[in-house]
Amino acid sequence: MTDADTAAGSTPPPAETDSESIRVLLVDDDEDFVALASTLLEAESDRIDTTTETNPQHALEATEFETIDCVVSDFRMPELDGIEFLETIRETYPELPFILFTGKGDEEVAKRAIAADVSDYIVKDGSAEQYAISANRIENLVAQYHTRQQARRQRRLDTLSQQALDTALSEPTRAAIETGICTHLVDTDLYAAAWIVESDPHSEAITARTRAGETALLDDLAAVAAREDSVEAQAMATGDHHVASDLAERDDAWAVAAADNGMAAAIGVPITRAGVPYGVLGVYTTRSDLGDDEVATLRTIADLTAFAIGASERRQGDTSQEVTEVTFDASTTDLPFVRVADAVGCAVEISQTSHRSDGTTRTVYRLADPPADAAETAETVVSADVEQVDGAADTLSVASDEPWWVALTESYGANIKVASADDDGATITVELPPNVTVRAVVDTLTAHAPGIEPVARQQRARRERSLTELEATVAERLTDRQQEVVETAYEAGYYEWPHAVSSEAVADLLGIAQPTFAEHFWAAQRRIVESLFDPDNPE
Repeated sequence: MTDADTAAGSTPPPAETDSESIRVLLVDDDEDFVALASTLLEAESDRIDTTTETNPQHALEATEFETIDCVVSDFRMPELDGIEFLETIRETYPELPFILFTGKGDEEVAKRAIAADVSDYIVKDGSAEQYAISANRIENLVAQYHTRQQARRQRRLDTLSQQALDTALSEPTRAAIETGICTHLVDTDLYAAAWIVESDPHSEAITARTRAGETALLDDLAAVAAREDSVEAQAMATGDHHVASDLAERDDAWAVAAADNGMAAAIGVPITRAGVPYGVLGVYTTRSDLGDDEVATLRTIADLTAFAIGASERRQGDTSQEVTEVTFDASTTDLPFVRVADAVGCAVEISQTSHRSDGTTRTVYRLADPPADAAETAETVVSADVEQVDGAADTLSVASDEPWWVALTESYGANIKVASADDDGATITVELPPNVTVRAVVDTLTAHAPGIEPVARQQRARRERSLTELEATVAERLTDRQQEVVETAYEAGYYEWPHAVSSEAVADLLGIAQPTFAEHFWAAQRRIVESLFDPDNPE
């Protein structure tokens, strides 16, 4: 078998191919029979696409079995009979559908085939009906095989996500976080190599911060990955993930280097948080393509990595548990809450800020004795969607893409403690971690709100939050659906390690599809991690 076959492990995930196509390897030393069988099977089902071999030993050496959905083999062949052929394949691919053609009266052969874990066997009788039966059996076996393999791959991806989350929660330094993430990736049999790279600002070359897996591959890639056609370079240039498939068919220098080392597909995923790039996660596999579920999982892992790195860096100077509290006079600014207070004619304060699942943000205003048309007036003033919260006239929710406070919470980990405006003026008070330079925050606010002036500054100890407060913070950041998913998963035992139930079982309890469960579950985990790592950030 090829190196690519053995690199994937004994239970390879299903290849990502057209679901209508079934790729069948036909092996028989009789050239006329194998040609006839190929023609008749393809005639019986337009889904079946056959590849033929007349020598089983050559089939073992030349076939990329990861691209095969089913093997159909004769029994009586020279050098290697059908059962020996089956036993050799089973050493590496224990679940690949294998159908054995036997002659009449070969009951002993059938017994041996069953003992060798044959998927099915069909007696050659020379009739046309046997090919209709064979095509039907092939389709059924392949459907069952793909279902099992997809479920197994989803469990692997769930495990990988859980390991990434554990690393984000437990590792104290950037180096440990990055090493842990790459190691988890290659410890599965899904990926052969993973590294986190960054661009050298002087030479513009790509350098590795950490790497795991096939080091020879990564050594070869280091010299050519800086080219703009590599997945890492494209991810850096665009700020979005980039997938490359069928690397052996490309002539790019990096793709040739990867293919020469047995790789067939790769992905580069930016590790970015609040506009701060921490590098790119590059992942390589021997399989010909990456599925959408894998891409989504790897993007989630990159997001967790970026958040954990940012939190780790903020913690590095935060041992005193002190915060810097800075108060600004915003009376002469054009900030939205100041304009709303002036237009509505009552006191206004920001009571909550948060990010929403659709990518927008929410700012909740509390108004003192507002007029009946406060919501309509506010919507006109801020030029954004405004709605009453729970029908309360004194609480308004404003949805927008990039409010002024995002620059503080995202870039500096600041907490907006007070933001209020009334007839006496407007005030903003922010709490900053001790490793943040106050001047940088002042400059940022001034850029967003000309006329703002710092008027007070003090140091104070950060108040420890109780478990009740932490629970309230987490609940505030989760949507109702995310909270339902988390609670159901917890009660069902999904949080136990190893999982007491599968993700499919939890999805069934919720009445949703497994991919939908995974989307809600991992979005909730990110928000829970943010609550633990960054308690003062109101995201």
